Amino acid sequence: MTLGTGVGGGIVAEGKLLHGVAGAAGELGHITVDFDQPVPCTCGKKGCLETVASATGIVNLTRRYADEYAGEAELKKLIDNGEDVTAKTVFDLAKEGDELALIVYRNFSRYLGIACANIGSILNPSTIVIGGGVSAAGPFLLEGIQKVYDENTFPQVRTSTKLALATLGNDAGVIGAASLVLQ
Repeated sequence: MTLGTGVGGGIVAEGKLLHGVAGAAGELGHITVDFDQPVPCTCGKKGCLETVASATGIVNLTRRYADEYAGEAELKKLIDNGEDVTAKTVFDLAKEGDELALIVYRNFSRYLGIACANIGSILNPSTIVIGGGVSAAGPFLLEGIQKVYDENTFPQVRTSTKLALATLGNDAGVIGAASLVLQ
């Protein structure tokens, strides 16, 4: 799963990339997860994972919760002042304990953790790998997702399907494309 400006994904089974009947296998960004305040996705649906777990989605969540938040958080000040806020800003402030950033982080983790739990329950892969620019938040990112994942999976999946951060960085796309050519 890749968390960047959107949410991308691929499903590899027995060493082969699954394509699906219409080429849409692995469109993880369009799993519906937001039933609270679903917003339209570029695909035409509402509440897609991409709208709440991509870099853009995290900024949108920040605006949503900033409108409801009445405290003195630094993130709230940035939003109210019209400053550019990125997913990195949100995660950096959450790591520092900023109250609004933690609200965004917990909800992002809830949405992505539930999506991962559903993927785990349906496919039971050995690993769900999370990469892309958003994954640069590192272990902190994984902690929140893991907690929700553990709460929403049954024992066989929880103990056999692991969550991990990608390690290939910006080379992942090139390596993936090369592997497709070799097949």
